[in-house]
Amino acid sequence: MNKNPTKNNKDSSGSAAVGRRRTRFALALDAEGIEQVAALGGHVGQPEFYPAAVSFMRALIDAEVGIALHYAADQRPQYVCVQADAARKRGAREAVYIDGPYVLDPVYQMIQRGQADGAYAMASYVPDDFYRSEFYECFFRNTRLVDTIDVLWRIDARSTMSFCLGREEGTPPFGEAELALVRHVLPLLFAVMRRHHEIAAPPAHDEVDRLVHRKVESTMANFGASLLTKREREVLFYMLSGYSSEQTAVRLHTAEGTIRNQRKSIHRKLETGSQAELFSLFIQCIPFADPESDQDPLVRYQGPKEAD
Repeated sequence: MNKNPTKNNKDSSGSAAVGRRRTRFALALDAEGIEQVAALGGHVGQPEFYPAAVSFMRALIDAEVGIALHYAADQRPQYVCVQADAARKRGAREAVYIDGPYVLDPVYQMIQRGQADGAYAMASYVPDDFYRSEFYECFFRNTRLVDTIDVLWRIDARSTMSFCLGREEGTPPFGEAELALVRHVLPLLFAVMRRHHEIAAPPAHDEVDRLVHRKVESTMANFGASLLTKREREVLFYMLSGYSSEQTAVRLHTAEGTIRNQRKSIHRKLETGSQAELFSLFIQCIPFADPESDQDPLVRYQGPKEAD
């Protein structure tokens, strides 16, 4: 009986044991790629970490835009890194997003639903009427992005990091190869992010960010409550989020005709004539929300204005 099985475990050429796993790297990086990986590791725990991470991911799939956002359960999102020079030159402003519309962002809603860590193609998560939604018209369209790959990673139970990697107008959308490449490097990215958050100071909590978020959450919970039925308010959420009547009906397990009638009722009761007016009314009500009560912010918005 051979008590040393590896002794004779050679192929016909006399090479090493065939049962031994050969070590090789499947991801080939050029000199620039190696430098960016080195920068990623070298900046762990430092303020430059997320700019280095975004630069690495952008270069990996040739993305014109790269944005890192921190989402927390008790405050509005915080921009950690923005690499979007062309969009900024066109006048795009980050404040437009974090002042309220973020609550209608499909990425934010994925995080709220507890979506698993990973990389997601834009086409896989946006609602069917997204490109006709007011969130698209008032915010996303101004970014001039034609496609994104979004990476989600949970820091803990109450906070998440998100990377938005985008292609702008005039460039082709991402293909399956780019998505596969992003997913291929996620173990590396998540490992260095985990180490970064173990040793770096936690993100600062700003009372303004907390208050804005509480007002946004209160508006989502109570907008139209003084005029609409509970089911109409459910339909209203899907209207604002970019879901068609058909997809809303599927989600609420009812007939499409019923949803269409409820949409008409919502417009009639809120005295709005279009999706644009409805979205505008929602946004305008946010400053009037009272996080300490369940009062409809529409009541305060339409009520007597306080004297200066």
